[in-house]
Amino acid sequence: MPRFFAVGYAILLLTAGLFPFQGWRDSGVPVWAFLGYHWPYYFSQFDFGINIAAFLPLGMACRQEARRSWGPFGAWLITVLLCSGFSFCIETIQVFLPNRNASNVDLLANSLGGVLGALLPPVFRRLPFALAFRRWRYHVFAEGMLADYGLALAVIWFVAQCNPALPMFGIVVQPHGLPQPFESPIPDPALFLRLLEVGGALLHFWGVAIFLATLLKSHRYFLKAIVSLSGMTLLIKLFLAGILLTPSFFFSWLNLNIVLAQCIGWLLLPAILRLRRRYLAGIAILMLLAEQLISYYWPLTANPVAMLHLFRWSLGHLQNFNAVADLAADIWPVSAVLYFVLFIYQRWRDV
Repeated sequence: MPRFFAVGYAILLLTAGLFPFQGWRDSGVPVWAFLGYHWPYYFSQFDFGINIAAFLPLGMACRQEARRSWGPFGAWLITVLLCSGFSFCIETIQVFLPNRNASNVDLLANSLGGVLGALLPPVFRRLPFALAFRRWRYHVFAEGMLADYGLALAVIWFVAQCNPALPMFGIVVQPHGLPQPFESPIPDPALFLRLLEVGGALLHFWGVAIFLATLLKSHRYFLKAIVSLSGMTLLIKLFLAGILLTPSFFFSWLNLNIVLAQCIGWLLLPAILRLRRRYLAGIAILMLLAEQLISYYWPLTANPVAMLHLFRWSLGHLQNFNAVADLAADIWPVSAVLYFVLFIYQRWRDV
């Protein structure tokens, strides 16, 4: 799991560091001039803390993966070099983006985050709940590389849910009035949009539920697992909406269409889960492909910049945060399809 998590998390960090990937140019400043800036050339306690926290998970994952081959000290050293080198590459690329500031302070903070992250796993292993958590993981969830990939993918899914402006379990942005020009295939354009939003949220909920069911060792854990997942998602939306959204848009992530999709999804979920897991995986692939079809026909696209009026904050880290959540939402369906294909192959091979 650390290997899969490290790769996925590094992609998200790269997106946060380089978004919106526009306006590339050579300013004429030496590429690595930021290394010699007078310290602190640009310093913010909030930014410094965010940069440290952002690289903590990467440091933890790299250290756990490297420990298998390099031992404790070698793993720590490799992790420090990887995190510092990765941060150095991001800061170097930022030199060519006009809306980003390459900074030696950011490089220091990111490297410090990687160092601290590499020190945390041995500390966690000594905590009283660490052994109980490992036992719970192997008691409830399946074992093997595919299961580790699935658990890392579950983390990516939760990241995708972290944008409080996007619907809970939804795959499309909510319309504020009908987009123009817009041609509906049915006489009532508003009804067509409502059907698309309900269908997308319903298919996504079922797809996530099947994904969770294939990760578990037994169906007897499923009810607690899906209730816990839905509750965690609800808490994430409520918490981040309270922090980030303006009061008038506090419930922008929840509407009648999403509630209707959830009601239908929970009512029909027991009937779907009666099938064998390999058949469920095939159905989930079709659901994820149908999601993409709905996204294709949806006339609006998520624009992190255009949606900033919903938030208390303006630009900066908020814009990067939304971009990371949107990227995770784009990565998850493709990665989940790959997971289900491998799951079906593994099941048929074991028969």
